[in-house]
Amino acid sequence: MTCVAADVQPPPLPERQHRRSLPRKRHLLMLGVATFVMAMAFALDVLPGGTRVAFHGLHQWPLPQTCVFRTATGRNCAGCGLTRSFILLAHGHFRESVHMHRLGWLMALGFLVQFPYRLLSLWRPDRPLLPKPVPEVFGWGLVVVLFANWLAGMVV
Repeated sequence: MTCVAADVQPPPLPERQHRRSLPRKRHLLMLGVATFVMAMAFALDVLPGGTRVAFHGLHQWPLPQTCVFRTATGRNCAGCGLTRSFILLAHGHFRESVHMHRLGWLMALGFLVQFPYRLLSLWRPDRPLLPKPVPEVFGWGLVVVLFANWLAGMVV
């Protein structure tokens, strides 16, 4: 009996190792996203008028508006102003940050919490830091608060 190289399959990962690699990938992804968001908050400036952002020193080339909802409807979405709020917060302008988006500080705090949580989770992969539903409840809680804030802003 002959064996063709294309027919040779690597042995499957043991189930336990596979189950551990999925949370690891998730932690690394979330850590990367949080790092990118925070780095961009420090690398960007809110331009005069408060409607556009640009990189430091490149104010003559503002970044395009990225909110599809606002472009399509002309109305703010639940997240409109969060980018500018994060940028203002990163530069120490708390009052202006809250003016841009009332919950910008809370969402930024949610991103900051990712650093110790994800790093500790990667450091001790066999010991969950929190019971399983807590991170999901935290994430969905932020989403619910964000949409409740948006709806309240539309009514008031």
